[in-house]
Amino acid sequence: MKTIRLFATLLATLAMVACGDKEPVDGPNTPSDGSTKLSAPTGLAVVEGTLTTTAVTIEWGAVEGAVGYNYVLQKGAMQIENGHVVATSVSFGDLEKATDYRFYLYAVADDALNNSPASQILSFRTLSKEPSASGLPVPNLVVDSKGSGDYTTIKAAIAAIPSTFAGKFVIYIKEGTYKEKLLLRQANVVLVGDGADKTIITWDDYQGLYNGSTESDERNRRSYTLRTEGKGTIIQDLTIENTHQNNTGSGDQAMAVEVFNGSASFFNCNITGYQDTFLGRNNNVYAYVKDSFVEGNVDFIYGNSVMLFDGCQINVNRNGAPITAPSTSVAAPYGITFIDCDVTADEVGFDGKTITDIYLGRAWKDAAKSVWVRCKMPKTLNPAGWMKNMNDSVQDNNKIFAEWGCTYADSADADLSKRQHGGRALTDEEAANYTYEKIFAGIDHLAKTKYEVELK
Repeated sequence: MKTIRLFATLLATLAMVACGDKEPVDGPNTPSDGSTKLSAPTGLAVVEGTLTTTAVTIEWGAVEGAVGYNYVLQKGAMQIENGHVVATSVSFGDLEKATDYRFYLYAVADDALNNSPASQILSFRTLSKEPSASGLPVPNLVVDSKGSGDYTTIKAAIAAIPSTFAGKFVIYIKEGTYKEKLLLRQANVVLVGDGADKTIITWDDYQGLYNGSTESDERNRRSYTLRTEGKGTIIQDLTIENTHQNNTGSGDQAMAVEVFNGSASFFNCNITGYQDTFLGRNNNVYAYVKDSFVEGNVDFIYGNSVMLFDGCQINVNRNGAPITAPSTSVAAPYGITFIDCDVTADEVGFDGKTITDIYLGRAWKDAAKSVWVRCKMPKTLNPAGWMKNMNDSVQDNNKIFAEWGCTYADSADADLSKRQHGGRALTDEEAANYTYEKIFAGIDHLAKTKYEVELK
């Protein structure tokens, strides 16, 4: 019934539009009777910086042959305003704070009865508080487990993200522990916490928990605490953890983070787990982790995505663990790269056993690539450096396991001639190619710096 009432309203609005005395525009959308059929408007979006608690400006691309545009603004099932404009933008004031609206738009020809056959629809939500005087953006939504925000759970806030918005959509997650499993499919979303020691997202799924499927990869895919699928995702100043410990001997893969599609950047985060903590799932997927703490054991940074860990602490919490398990495609020049990182290991693992040996990685499959540049290595690094391949699909002629410019707690470990299973030193010429700009050349949807936002 809502759809019928809305359609009737739009028809009534269109019927009230004056046609003027212009001749019909001839073109590819002109019917044989001389009237004009228009395509639907495109590019409908909120103008960046105009959305406040009570106002918004919306713009769209011009439609060839249109003499104007009819619109309807709706809140829930209730029509707030309808009208006609000649320009390709419209502004609204006197809106309600922290409220969801839908905006419907048609292009109109000289013959008002031959408007565009379909509307464009834009959903948006007014802010919960006014933009800051500093000019920095403020959060679109606030999550507070204690009830002072727009939502008490992160999942509810993600569900409330409008289907279309301009710029970045910021969700501020206040101090607290949130036991939630999160799937973030939208692009250009920013999750901001109060600090990695204050805002904690936690879950405890693991591969063996899902007994209803015989496809282990599908079960593993579902063990994440946070999975991202959109381009331009930014996560900063919070902890993401998977608390399941790999102590049963099988079925213990338990991801904290899975970057499944698109791109994601992490700044000042703690990303912690045990086995398989951080996964870059697919080819043509990009992850950048800056100034963060990443912890786990047994292949805890792995996958076939292009991943760069920059200025991070990489901590091992179990003896005998390989840090990386890359499965880089042959076409990708870079796999899992570490620049200026500090590699550490607990004295005693979570299982109570002393940590005496750790490894930089082992090849999972395909053309595995794991490179360490100017990193600080611990005394527990085994002189072999690398473990043997996990399976026969690894293409050793395309594999790159390498180090350059690193420092070592035990000077004997600086002798890279002792490295095994393909481990070697990069040449100076090769090492010059390992920079953010070269690793992510042409990737304009990945954030290199934190998103500056004003939190109150």
